Amino acid sequence: MTEEEQSGPNPSIKECIQLNQLMPIMDIDKNIDAISSVIYDNDDLLNEFLQKVDNRTKVCKDDEKGEFIMCEQNRDGDSYRSPISNKYFPPTEDAKYPSAPLRQLEETLNKMFKIYVRLYYSTSTICSVYCWELGESLSEGYGVAVLIKNSLTDQKKINSGSWDSSNLITVTFDESSGKIQAKYNLISTVNLAMSFSSKICGKVCLSGTIARSSHFTKEVKDYTNDEAHIGNIGVLVEEMENSIRNTLDTVYLTKSKQIIDTARYNPTEGKPGIAQANALKEVWKGGAPVNK
Repeated sequence: MTEEEQSGPNPSIKECIQLNQLMPIMDIDKNIDAISSVIYDNDDLLNEFLQKVDNRTKVCKDDEKGEFIMCEQNRDGDSYRSPISNKYFPPTEDAKYPSAPLRQLEETLNKMFKIYVRLYYSTSTICSVYCWELGESLSEGYGVAVLIKNSLTDQKKINSGSWDSSNLITVTFDESSGKIQAKYNLISTVNLAMSFSSKICGKVCLSGTIARSSHFTKEVKDYTNDEAHIGNIGVLVEEMENSIRNTLDTVYLTKSKQIIDTARYNPTEGKPGIAQANALKEVWKGGAPVNK
């Protein structure tokens, strides 16, 4: 028996990503760590896997001016830059910082999205915005990351819930005839998880990921020093999150409710539908169809 046969088949990056997508989002830390432990000896595969799926975000409380979200967009080694104070925690030497014009845009976006999350989310929601250059000069474009983290515990009928959204925007420019055309490309990813329990439906855990992309082009006066950028980025993120929120509500949550109502609850008698659940099991086993 060869060494490859003894160790088993070597998984591909596609298989690792697909396996991670099938696992519950609420256990994302355990899932990524478990898959990483399986491919630990393959450095190239491990690094590629972590780069593509490790979108976990955590909150740093080290900055006395306020909490901020730690992610790949504000990381330098093992340190993370605060968008509030523009300092790294823990402190590090030779760290990367945005240019002065880009830092000014970053501060303005943070103020705007602070108001945005108060309108759409709870008062405990944390939002961090980061900007970085895509090239040597601003004319080559820049990136913007809008990260939102909203967590709930024991509120109303929900035991726990979390909404983690990552909105990554790239802004590139095309200048001709003295006019600047700014192209905004957005990729939004939302991780949603919630758990609740009641006498009617029992214990239910829902979690999943949804990703969408969008883009548009607008004429601007300057690469960063133009209020149009604030409005364009704000509208782009707001419309995308509203679209994702509506999709989650009308498609995923409504469909889950329909399944729960069918399998666990009798809407007429107001008690668990044991007969309906048993009939569904028979269908899954290849038995007689359910009578409507």
